[in-house]
Amino acid sequence: MILFVVGGVVVGTKALGKVNSFGRVSIASGSGTVTLNGTGKWVGYYEADNVSSSISAIPQFQVAVTGPSGQLVTIKPYGNRSDGKVKKLTYSYNGHKGAAAFQFNVSQAGTYTIRVQAVDSLPAGADVAIGRDIETGTVVGGLLIVGGVLFLIAAIVLLIIGLVKRSRHKKERATGGYGGYPPPGYAPPGYAPPGYAPPGYAPQQQWPAQPQQQWAQPTPEQAPPQQWAQPQQPSQQPQQQWPAQPTEPGQQWPIQQEPWPAQPPPETPPAR
Repeated sequence: MILFVVGGVVVGTKALGKVNSFGRVSIASGSGTVTLNGTGKWVGYYEADNVSSSISAIPQFQVAVTGPSGQLVTIKPYGNRSDGKVKKLTYSYNGHKGAAAFQFNVSQAGTYTIRVQAVDSLPAGADVAIGRDIETGTVVGGLLIVGGVLFLIAAIVLLIIGLVKRSRHKKERATGGYGGYPPPGYAPPGYAPPGYAPPGYAPQQQWPAQPQQQWAQPTPEQAPPQQWAQPQQPSQQPQQQWPAQPTEPGQQWPIQQEPWPAQPPPETPPAR
């Protein structure tokens, strides 16, 4: 869209905008003057109501250009083609319809005399217009317009592709993906994705397994000498069991009294 606008501005200002400022001489009058405000290349255009972009030939007429000092200016067919044919360049702008007919170069600015004589029958109101070449601006503007058209076509195509993909994506989401299955990366309804616990369940913490300690087996040189187990001494003396008391009434067991051991006599200290 921007290229359309830029192309239109270029064509309208840089190229066709010059058409209004062209100096014109009526062919029916036979001669006239135009003011050229600069040196270099100038172009003579044939203007008539029947000129269009489909014109195949320019009607025959004779023209002569004389400079301010009276010198005759050399004239060549527009485009300066080697075959002598005129390069086609037409315009239609603000009521002016014309086609490039000839070109010439000037070395000084000033007032130039244009003499013209029709050879073929020309429509009434036909003129010879003198002005700068509008081809460059017209070509640039045309290229920008063509580029704008191509850009617009590409934008429309991309828009259609985007709409089709968006519609297809919506249908896939509505049907649960390809073939009724959820798209890759999503778990089926009711199932938690991998790495996550189902709703309502807390994830169980997994402790790392403890490594089993391996004890080194002693070699025969390092093995300690075998110790035989000592018999354990009884910690308590067995209690003496007395015979049970008689069960018959009146019977008693004789009381046994053990004699006390005799006391040893006192030791007599030795005489000194």
